[in-house]
Amino acid sequence: MVEWAMTDGSRRRALDRLVAQMADPVFVLRHRRVPSGREQGGHVSPSLLAMSGPRSRYVRSWRRHARRCPACAATFRYLGLSLD
Repeated sequence: MVEWAMTDGSRRRALDRLVAQMADPVFVLRHRRVPSGREQGGHVSPSLLAMSGPRSRYVRSWRRHARRCPACAATFRYLGLSLD
């Protein structure tokens, strides 16, 4: 309710203060952004990999990626799947 009572000028000043704080390293550490899904979406799903057969389309499609990605290669090895 208080936000709606503010004038445009005071909203602008509040926004300016916030943007100025964003340069402060302490503020950046406290208010980190949540990683985007894209960063995490580039890896094989362990649960799908565990349910798929070694010759399934899912395993074949991720095998090439796993050869270059240490995290995915470890998942393949853990589940006993070949990277060749």
